[in-house]
Amino acid sequence: MRPDYQAILFDCDGVIVDTETLSSNILKQMLHEIGLNVDDHTLHTQFAGFTTQECLELAESMLGKPLPETFPEQYRQAFNSAIQNSLTPIEGVVELLNSIRCPIAMATNAKRAEMELKLELIQLTHFFKTRFAVDDVTQGKPAPDLYLKAADALGVAPEDCIVIEDSLAGIQAGKAAGARVYAYSAVLPASLQKEAGADATFASMKELQSLLGLTS
Repeated sequence: MRPDYQAILFDCDGVIVDTETLSSNILKQMLHEIGLNVDDHTLHTQFAGFTTQECLELAESMLGKPLPETFPEQYRQAFNSAIQNSLTPIEGVVELLNSIRCPIAMATNAKRAEMELKLELIQLTHFFKTRFAVDDVTQGKPAPDLYLKAADALGVAPEDCIVIEDSLAGIQAGKAAGARVYAYSAVLPASLQKEAGADATFASMKELQSLLGLTS
């Protein structure tokens, strides 16, 4: 039976495009080179889902001194190079998007230029005619602004939307907006996502199709 919803709001990184592992690996290596060792659990729970600027500020706080002046630009160049060479859609996401018949939107903590580039590289721009980036709001996730803006643009009340997320910050944003949140547990444990407020978790896009009532 199809659950009762009128629209679906998607995060981008780690849900539509496989970037979370790329960005985490680059940041982990670069931080190691300046003397800060960050484990995967910390990366996935404290860095994932936040803006690049917030991640750099957190790294600086953990390091206890300013990052090298060239660090932000070096990170940006390394990340852009990585996505140009190896960016792919999350497995099964194209089939999922093709099966959806209700309005959808994208709401990401990435900057607009980054969002547009990623969607263009994986050729999925046409699915997301309504899309918002962190540039479009005063506060990014975990504040609800992005999801509230996306729901409003679709003309659907937030409580009638399902948000598709993976990060703790994103889950918190979806819940703060008043939406139901389904979380992709490919990287973070489902238990942590549920603690953050996720209404359901899924391990594959096929499983999400079932949760959304899109399978025959």
